Amino acid sequence: MKNLLNIPENIIHQFLQDNEEGMRQILTWFLNTIMEYEAKIQAGASYYERISSRKAHRNGYRKRSLKTKYGTLELFKPQLREFPFTTQVFDRYSRVEKALRNVVLESYIQGVSTRRVKEIINALSGEEISPTTVSKIG
Repeated sequence: MKNLLNIPENIIHQFLQDNEEGMRQILTWFLNTIMEYEAKIQAGASYYERISSRKAHRNGYRKRSLKTKYGTLELFKPQLREFPFTTQVFDRYSRVEKALRNVVLESYIQGVSTRRVKEIINALSGEEISPTTVSKIG
C-alpha cells in the first residue's frame, strides 16, 4: 500500500490544473506501477535482486499504447528473458481498454455498422479505431 501513496508530486499538480491530462498521467503511472509489481512477482525478485528463488531475469521494456476514455496512454511493459511477461492491465495484443472493447462488442452485437462504431469510440475516447479492429473485437 505504501507505493500507492508515492504518487509523484508533478502528477498531482497536473491533475489539479487540468483534470483530463492529470487523469491520463495518474492512469499511466498507476498501470506502469501495476506491471512493475507483476514483473517482480513473475520473476520472483526485484530488479538487480540476487536471490536463489529468482525464476526469470528482467530484459528491459516494450512501449505499448492503450486507448482509454481519457485518451491514449503510453505504457512500458516489462520484458522477461526466460518466459513471456503476462499482465492483467491489458490482454495480449490488445491496444484498447476493456470498457471500450465492451462498447464495441455490444454495438457490434446490436448490428451497428463498423463505421458507426468507429464514430462512437472516437466520441468516447477521442481516439480513432480502425474498422479492422472493430471486426476483430466483434
